Amino acid sequence: MSGKNKKIKFIVGIGIIITAVVALALSGFKKDYAYFKTVTEVYTMGSRAYDHPLKVKGDLVKGTVVKKGSELNFQIIESGQTMDVHYIGTDPIPDTFNNDMEAEVVVSGRLAADNVFKAERIQAKCASKYEADYSGNTQASL
Repeated sequence: MSGKNKKIKFIVGIGIIITAVVALALSGFKKDYAYFKTVTEVYTMGSRAYDHPLKVKGDLVKGTVVKKGSELNFQIIESGQTMDVHYIGTDPIPDTFNNDMEAEVVVSGRLAADNVFKAERIQAKCASKYEADYSGNTQASL
């Protein structure tokens, strides 16, 4: 086998590997890609919202959290508009996610034709948990 044939096989092999890596990277990116919207923006989209994976941000409506096994139903609100959310994901539900919680919530999933958001992921930021303590108590205990 000549050196020229070895060089051609090497170049073809590298090309195949690069093509496979790029294809895998793009298919993984497309799967997790979602548009970030507010509740109002999702409702403004109308039926077009049904066709896309979405991330929707809103505030948790107190008193709407209902846990049933691994499923969770609740509402989020933004600019006076509420959205029903049904969590069907496999990630564990945060222990702090309850009816007394004041939190900004981002849900990832799809809006169903019945306007219930089918969430596969939940991210909650509990405002009171991350606020600084301004009580003036600066004494450290040893």
